[in-house]
Amino acid sequence: MLDALQLVLLSVIFGGMVTFQILFAPLIFIKLKIDIARPFIRAFFPFYYLYFAALSLAYLIICLFVGDNVQAIIAGVSLLGFIISRQLLMPKANTASDANQKSRFDLLHRATVAINTLQLAAFFAALILI
Repeated sequence: MLDALQLVLLSVIFGGMVTFQILFAPLIFIKLKIDIARPFIRAFFPFYYLYFAALSLAYLIICLFVGDNVQAIIAGVSLLGFIISRQLLMPKANTASDANQKSRFDLLHRATVAINTLQLAAFFAALILI
């Protein structure tokens, strides 16, 4: 039973992240005017990070119960990435954007994208390993 829950949680995390990166994010900036897209994205991301942090925490707990240490490490490191992105990098990026500090914003934005990409790769590896 826990093995099935582990797979479902992992699938929801990976599928949700892929859907966001491939479908949702590009469509926002293609279909919405920039003055609407920017505030929407700014309001969306705290929920995005919180949602995937909560799923990663649940996944971590299930992995620990199952005794799957490799999956638990993937979940724990990814959870940390969601927390860092939400609590540290995103607020700093917003502040830089508001202050028209384009190079600082770009650096912080690239950091969140890199973390998200590494998380996605880690969850893909987790799917292969399960």
